[in-house]
Amino acid sequence: MSAWAELPRERQIALHDAVAERALACWGLEGARIDLLKHRENTVYRVTAPDGTRSAMRVRRPGYRSDAELESELVWLMSLRSVGIGTTQVRPCLDGAAFAHVETEALPAGRQCDVLAWVEGKPLGSIEEGVALEGEALADAYRRLGELLARIHDHGESWQAPESFTRIAWDEEGYFGRKALLGWYGDLEILSKGERDLLDRAREATAEALGAFGKSPDRYGLIHGDLLPENVFLDGDHLSLIDWDDSGFGWHVDDIATAMLVHLDRPTLPAALGAMVEGYRRRRALPEDHLAMLPFLWMARGLSYVGWAHSRGDTGRAMAEDVVDQACTLARAILS
Repeated sequence: MSAWAELPRERQIALHDAVAERALACWGLEGARIDLLKHRENTVYRVTAPDGTRSAMRVRRPGYRSDAELESELVWLMSLRSVGIGTTQVRPCLDGAAFAHVETEALPAGRQCDVLAWVEGKPLGSIEEGVALEGEALADAYRRLGELLARIHDHGESWQAPESFTRIAWDEEGYFGRKALLGWYGDLEILSKGERDLLDRAREATAEALGAFGKSPDRYGLIHGDLLPENVFLDGDHLSLIDWDDSGFGWHVDDIATAMLVHLDRPTLPAALGAMVEGYRRRRALPEDHLAMLPFLWMARGLSYVGWAHSRGDTGRAMAEDVVDQACTLARAILS
């Protein structure tokens, strides 16, 4: 666990507040007001310029993404927007760079900062509170989300990325390998022997299923990687995706799996999943054997959340029991 993760949450926010204030000059935003929106993997602020224009600034946690990975994320976002796909708009620095390194006296190593255009509308929901939509409104939102997602996957399959392009991979190693992206689940101290054995068996079953499924281009490529309801914004009939920090390479159906996490223990699952699959199939093939991977991808993400609970200090510890319970529930389901 990093020294940063061990700092109290309030101290982390205060340090990043100072970075955000100093970063404003890189975009010519001196005098703008900054308001904290969230503090998770990154610290995100609403920036309101003196003329009232709003933007979102991300001050990124140390070591989470390399400069090359961040540059690649922003390049992909710009490419998606260039073909009319609803993503956040990158706002370059005054010097033309896609992001800035900003140092303060308290953080001499600096932080990566980037600014994105403000996205109008409201999030579809949240992982904690769920999705409030019902009936046809729920189905319509997920049909449109499925169609948008198919366009993103089509783009990723045909796009000629620059040679320098590099992003993370949400595969077996990325989810539950010893160097998993969010931390290895086996390091969480509160796991009992029975829980650890259960998760180990579920990991083996998941690795076997995903390995047999394979990584051919019709099923594996660039994905959003974090399609939780708070990252899906609705503004009337317009739908946009935000928070591409976890975008990278993975199974296409994994984006659908992530979008359904909020519905797993709720009666809305059949309607939301059915509508999302319907919308996706309007644009792109989605065979039944791809959908058969959903339980294993839910399991993979469940294991990654257990690893996250270990690697994120006080924030992770506060949620550790809940994520272990969820992972064990998923494990029993796939092993039954």
